[in-house]
Amino acid sequence: MFEDYAGTSDSGFRAKVEAEQALERGEHLLALPTHHQHDLRGPAADEAAVRLTEFRQRADFAGAVVTDPHRLRRVLGRHDPKVYPGTYVTCVFNPDKALCQPRAAPTGERQRPAPPECQPLQCRNVALTVANAAALAPKPIISTPRRATALPSRPFCSPTSPTEVTRSATSSQ
Repeated sequence: MFEDYAGTSDSGFRAKVEAEQALERGEHLLALPTHHQHDLRGPAADEAAVRLTEFRQRADFAGAVVTDPHRLRRVLGRHDPKVYPGTYVTCVFNPDKALCQPRAAPTGERQRPAPPECQPLQCRNVALTVANAAALAPKPIISTPRRATALPSRPFCSPTSPTEVTRSATSSQ
């Protein structure tokens, strides 16, 4: 997606998309403790609550409120709680427990979770919101009955069938 016309490395498109994703994540994280949306369950729920409370306290230093993207980006850069909300799971990233990255990268860094490799039923970094639990819940399979195709009311006779050949032979005599 990023390597086409607008996504060339010179255009800066990739950096803009990543910055927007970080801003969205930061806004979501700031809203969790503020709006009491942090009803998390699971092995990492307590750690998530501590990290989000600390993040909120650092973001609201001396009564100032984060209102613009520049300040939010700066706060996230300094005090990232390493909590990654997702559709199916909220990852409270701790690289030592992460099953999505069992080994360090060649650079030695394991900074972010790898969602495609997530193992939510086994990983100790998992915290679930109500929305996560609903997304993970098994859905009933709804099937629509197929209509039976109707058989023709009488058999189809081709002009070369034996009865047609007999009829045409008797009528020509």
